[in-house]
Amino acid sequence: MLAGRRMLVVDDNRDAADSLCLLLKAAGASVEVRYDGLAALAALEERGARFDAMVLDIGMPGMDGYTVAHRVRQDGRHAGMKIIALTGWGQQVDRARSHTNGIDHHLTKPVDWKLLVNLLASR
Repeated sequence: MLAGRRMLVVDDNRDAADSLCLLLKAAGASVEVRYDGLAALAALEERGARFDAMVLDIGMPGMDGYTVAHRVRQDGRHAGMKIIALTGWGQQVDRARSHTNGIDHHLTKPVDWKLLVNLLASR
């Protein structure tokens, strides 16, 4: 399903991040995990670190997912990367803020696995 796709999972909840990583790897993706916003941005700066998609929690301490997404979108090197919010925040205002900050899709936890895989698999 996700063979050849490179994913970055960003979530301060280590159990959630690591579990999602295992599921994505089982679906064939190459996956890296970061546990905060600054570490996510550092992963994007690492030489040769190119990702097809980022699955991003919103409610993280320090730098939230909105800020991460906004910074990624300001950097033209990552223009083609899909950003999917996977969060507990599901109000309309949260979804609108995701859109404003360049997030392509806003999903709430617990996630519909088939929907997530379909979004990650699409180009």
